[in-house]
Amino acid sequence: MKIPSHHKTRHDIQDQATMTPMIDVVFLLLIFFISASANQIREFLLPTKLATGSIESPETVPQEKPLGEVWLKLKREGNQTIVELNEREYAQFDQLKQTLTSLAELAPEIPVILDIEEDVPLGEMIRTYDTSLAAGFHSIHFATDVNKVAPQKN
Repeated sequence: MKIPSHHKTRHDIQDQATMTPMIDVVFLLLIFFISASANQIREFLLPTKLATGSIESPETVPQEKPLGEVWLKLKREGNQTIVELNEREYAQFDQLKQTLTSLAELAPEIPVILDIEEDVPLGEMIRTYDTSLAAGFHSIHFATDVNKVAPQKN
């Protein structure tokens, strides 16, 4: 009769016990990478221009600059408020509204900045603000002079 060896059976149990944590780690890594890549944008949807044949890049074509901002300067001449836009003066709000509407059709997201002199009546400032809104601009700001708003202390 053969006496069973405990050494051999203990060795088989020990091998199985050490493989279990490693299999768990592999599955956890697999789950992590699958869940991390689930919401990624596929690269073939992104527009990419790849160079074909040479390392040198082609000459860049100068592009037109988009409009940065629209400055409206309000000033008072006599009894009339004049609005200056791109070095052109508008005394009639209808003409100003037509110009602003055509600019807003091109890019309504650009900001309109109102630069108002001290002697311009409040009603004319509000009318210019409303004209800019009616033209289709989304963001309208007021220009300020830093020295007038917060005088420096000596």
